[in-house]
Amino acid sequence: MGMKLYNSQLSPFSARVRIAAYAKGLDIEIVNAFTDPVLLAELEKINPMRMVPTLVSGSLVLPESEVICEYFEDIGLEPSLRPADAEGRARMRLLSRIGDLYVMTPMTKLSGQISPKGRDLALVERELAELASGIGWLGHYLDGSPFAVGGRFSLADCTLAPILFFYAQIGPMFGYADVFKDAPTVGSYYRSLKNDPSVARVLGEMEAALRKVLGG
Repeated sequence: MGMKLYNSQLSPFSARVRIAAYAKGLDIEIVNAFTDPVLLAELEKINPMRMVPTLVSGSLVLPESEVICEYFEDIGLEPSLRPADAEGRARMRLLSRIGDLYVMTPMTKLSGQISPKGRDLALVERELAELASGIGWLGHYLDGSPFAVGGRFSLADCTLAPILFFYAQIGPMFGYADVFKDAPTVGSYYRSLKNDPSVARVLGEMEAALRKVLGG
């Protein structure tokens, strides 16, 4: 069954799907939808939400990164990236949820405040506090191993790797040289996770895309 992924290299949500696809060794066509008007027109035709990632698998069109990753699991593509037991799967989903709602959300709001010129200091202070809380909650639920759950790679790692990539990038822009100083468990986890081949590949892609955006 042929698959096509409409993608953006710097999107943490697209990155999540790419990590899962690489971990499974999927033969999947990956296209960067926003760099080509033809591809963008294709995307708009099949997905009125006009968002990436969007997966096309046969006649099925799926937006939403979490749904796509779960689809990979549900159709039995090996290796499985879900823990075998209910407790492990619940922890996996909890960590992904914390990453999405309580870490990525304040970072998204802060992304519009990167330039010091015209910065809304009240908004920045509020969202930095929210971000610190989210990172603290994340550290509380990590189990101290190189992976998020049960000592093996899972969908939680696919979610958290690109989110923490952005966390490591955005902190210094707001005066935090060592963003993991007050979150050593999260820092240790992220450093270990970067050794995974699929994660390293995608973080390299994101780094290259970020340099291009910043003109480096």
